[in-house]
Amino acid sequence: MPEKDRRHLLCTLMMVSLTVFVVIIPVIPVTIAYEGIKTYYIRYDVKSSKNSVIDDNLLMTPAKNEFRAEKFSQIAISGVISADLNETRILIEKKIKDDALKSVLITKGLKSVKVKDYDTVVSYEGVIITPVKILKKNYNENQNHYAYEAMVEFSPIAFPDRWETLNMKYKLKRVVYDFLELFK
Repeated sequence: MPEKDRRHLLCTLMMVSLTVFVVIIPVIPVTIAYEGIKTYYIRYDVKSSKNSVIDDNLLMTPAKNEFRAEKFSQIAISGVISADLNETRILIEKKIKDDALKSVLITKGLKSVKVKDYDTVVSYEGVIITPVKILKKNYNENQNHYAYEAMVEFSPIAFPDRWETLNMKYKLKRVVYDFLELFK
């Protein structure tokens, strides 16, 4: 084999092996780490300023098995999303699932409000078990939207970063209540 071809082959093999180590190998542990995760904490924050909504954010993070939910309820949600007929099926299903989660959080989730100056952030929290099932979706050409029905397994629960604070508040209330009971 000529020297030039041998160098070219060696360079190609090095590039392929580098690609495997840099691109493929780091992806494998991430894929394995998220396999089997079915429970997610979800939070929907709606920020408003001077009586108009300026931002909203839907956050999902994997939940450990040690969450404090008494029981989950299956909740049927129906709604409407605006979408073109040309949009991909995956994008439409993502919009439907996001809208269904937001609706469930607003109607059934824990609600907290933070106010600073003229800005208000309303947060809705809970835990879901995936997958969110889309039962029906119909496209209305006249109004350019999809009507849908979905099923979500949901439990209203606070995010784990608030559990410590909520537990301390509960203990403090309990101590004050017990102290007041001594004087009755």
